[in-house]
Amino acid sequence: MAHYRTATVNGRKIFYREAGDSEAPTLVLLHGFPSSSHMFRDLIPLLAGRFHVIAPDLIGFGYSEAPGLSEFDYSFENLANATQDLFDQLGIKNYGLYMQDYGGPIGLRLATMHPERITGLVVQNANAYMEGVGKPVADVFLPLWKERNSETEKAARGFFAAETTKFQYTAGALNPDGLNPDAWTHDQALLDRPGNADIQLKLFTDYQNNVALYDAWHAYFRRHQPPTLVVWGKNDPLFVAEGAEAFRKDLPDAEIHLLDAGHFALETHAPEIATAICNFFARIMPKTRSPGSVAESLFGGLTRATAPAAAQPLLAKTNELFGFTPNLAVAMSADPAALEGYLHALHAFGQTTLNPIEQQIVLMAVSRANEAEYSVAVHATLAATLGAESDVIQAVANGRPIAEPRLAALQRFAEVLTVGRGQVADREIERFLAVGYDRAAIIAVAFGVAVKSFANGVAHLTSPQLDAGFAPALAGLRR
Repeated sequence: MAHYRTATVNGRKIFYREAGDSEAPTLVLLHGFPSSSHMFRDLIPLLAGRFHVIAPDLIGFGYSEAPGLSEFDYSFENLANATQDLFDQLGIKNYGLYMQDYGGPIGLRLATMHPERITGLVVQNANAYMEGVGKPVADVFLPLWKERNSETEKAARGFFAAETTKFQYTAGALNPDGLNPDAWTHDQALLDRPGNADIQLKLFTDYQNNVALYDAWHAYFRRHQPPTLVVWGKNDPLFVAEGAEAFRKDLPDAEIHLLDAGHFALETHAPEIATAICNFFARIMPKTRSPGSVAESLFGGLTRATAPAAAQPLLAKTNELFGFTPNLAVAMSADPAALEGYLHALHAFGQTTLNPIEQQIVLMAVSRANEAEYSVAVHATLAATLGAESDVIQAVANGRPIAEPRLAALQRFAEVLTVGRGQVADREIERFLAVGYDRAAIIAVAFGVAVKSFANGVAHLTSPQLDAGFAPALAGLRR
């Protein structure tokens, strides 16, 4: 559940959206022009179960205060400083950054100011390289920077028109007619406030100071090598796809996803982006068991020997299957009926139209999306036993697409269905069907998501120690 808050920072009111557990890793979402934190309305619910999400409106945008030019010196430097002051006031010390459009120069100023605080970067159509500047932007900004006069200002003010705001959303979108017009209508209403065009023109002119910092940001990348995920709408005419690929010049390990989307990729690809974010942070911030936790005090003393009598025959079956009794099964034995139901459900899933390796891919993809490392190791072990190729296991376990198209579609559908909590866009179903799967496979994947999400939830609640029989698979995945 999102909360809508306002903080007074240095006498200015800054609006922000907040969701998730404040004890979870913090992920800050920084919006672009001409939007606000409203652009994250679909993403926030998908991330709130994994992160403490903070999405502020920059001063002059959204529901934050928008003082006139005589009251506030609008520059990206000052916007970044105000954002940092907000974080300091909220006690945010370490965080990941999601940056779109203007969020890029704001976020990279924060990152270079305090590189030790950044846990990872997510870049979505936000430029840090000139290769990413599209012709519509260059044709307006470069003349404005060369000489600000009535002619260059007139061209820049064209960016504040309603048709241009709509264009930023629809250009390059896979299905423009499927876009929610609330997005650009909301943005335009705020752009049309008295005096706001002058504020935006001041920032357009100041954007040249962002370009002047590109070399410094590249040096930051090279020196600190922050873990970086790039998710980019490849059809964006404003910030073109070459800008995404350019990050590899200084961040060779950057993970780059080019989406069939435009500048505001979240309007069409929020579930896919959420999945990529969850997989990325699960990989760079592995979970560790917390000694002395409530889970440990509740379940730490539960063993095969002390499990309820009704669960003993069920645990014996798991022992026959694996040659040992998995610790997760022992944890489930706290309620024998739940354990029995889970084992029956797994057996039923094994009878679906998916073949055994496909079944393991689904269960591993769900576990990866749910950040359940224990179950990832279990199904990596089983997939290897069934003869799955090691590169397939590595890809699924690490949240990267499988190279083979059909299995990649299966992996993606399971991940999107998990992160979307059962809701997927029609295009995802169409992609799944396009590689040869049918309606029975759709139901089978949904069943696998349900079954494995239960086990993943139990794993998170009980923190079972990874069994020695599964440990080699996990060690192999981390190589």
